[in-house]
Amino acid sequence: MRAYLVALAMLVSTMVAAANEQFGGSCAYGLSELGVDVKTDCSIRWADPKTGKVYCFGNEEVLAKFLKNPGANIRKAEEIHAKLYAK
Repeated sequence: MRAYLVALAMLVSTMVAAANEQFGGSCAYGLSELGVDVKTDCSIRWADPKTGKVYCFGNEEVLAKFLKNPGANIRKAEEIHAKLYAK
């Protein structure tokens, strides 16, 4: 029973994290600095402590670059994503 509860908790945690992934799992740095949509498997991620939103990255190097100014990078990524997917 305990193993079942642990597995269930892990599943729910994964589902919540996936629901909070911004930009459909695309690399936030690719959007903010390169203006392109680069899909990732979201294995490298960062959660904004203020909002709980999860941002995905293609590798550790771009994550480190993104975190030098996360607020500005989030705003740029949101702007680019909105332009790329405007209806």
